[in-house]
Amino acid sequence: MARQKNNNFIEVFKLFFTSIKTYFLYLDQCAKYLAFPIFGQLISLFILFAITYYFNTNIENIRNFNPFFQSDTNLLTAFFIILTPFLIVLICSIYKYIIAFESLNILFYTVSPNKKVKNIDFKANDKCIERRLFGYIVLMFIITILLITPPLIFISPIIWLFFCLAFQVYALENNSSPFSALSRSSSMVKSNILPVILMLVGCTLITYIFLPNLFIWALDKISVTHFFINISIPFIDILHLENYSIQGIGNILPDSVTLAKCLVESCVSFIIIGFTLPFRCCCFTQMYKLFDSEKIKEFSKESDEIIKRAAGKKR
Repeated sequence: MARQKNNNFIEVFKLFFTSIKTYFLYLDQCAKYLAFPIFGQLISLFILFAITYYFNTNIENIRNFNPFFQSDTNLLTAFFIILTPFLIVLICSIYKYIIAFESLNILFYTVSPNKKVKNIDFKANDKCIERRLFGYIVLMFIITILLITPPLIFISPIIWLFFCLAFQVYALENNSSPFSALSRSSSMVKSNILPVILMLVGCTLITYIFLPNLFIWALDKISVTHFFINISIPFIDILHLENYSIQGIGNILPDSVTLAKCLVESCVSFIIIGFTLPFRCCCFTQMYKLFDSEKIKEFSKESDEIIKRAAGKKR
């Protein structure tokens, strides 16, 4: 058993680099697939804030433009009618990203890391998830609640460690329920804790810390972040954050420039983290295949032993 765990440790280390190769092999197709889910959220949010900013700064001009807008009810009605299409885009893009989070597991379970598939049928994978959408939402809800519940928040890394393969189990095992997916994930991780920790740490460092900060540094060097910071400052000013202060202490929030810088850097991080989703899915799907194949081998050995014993008794 110790030898098997050691082999799994080495195999996980290998498949981490294989996943990097697979990710770049399918990066172009995955980037097109994720373009709407990622940019749809950012652009729709930007437009929603821009419309809100315009209404807030020009409300008197709008009222004087037409007698119809003299009524607060008519003004608010017009405001929400204008916002509705962009709210729909925002909701659709969030939905597509949630589906992609699970659909990509099916993709990387079936494709070869050595031979590229030219035209991936992303819609077929999405439909597989949508047919079991209710259970998928339940699974996400359970894990989210476990991670953010105050008494459990201090052990949330441990919770995520044991349930990190639940989405792969649910996507790839058609008969699994949300609870059986959690149970299967916990069982596989329990037998391979060190390899799973290695994979989690590697994915977190690369896709959540190193790459986002690298892109932020590069964009800052060519003054791109400065351009977007200047655009963001008016939207920060609309909140009138200088009014939020504690008597005798002063402002409790940073200035508009600092907040605008945080906003721009957060958007860059969101884009990079979003487009590296396929890499994370590939890593954990390949790890699931490794642990699952080991389990199948164990079952087949047990079956062979039972057959041999039965044959021996007959003799």
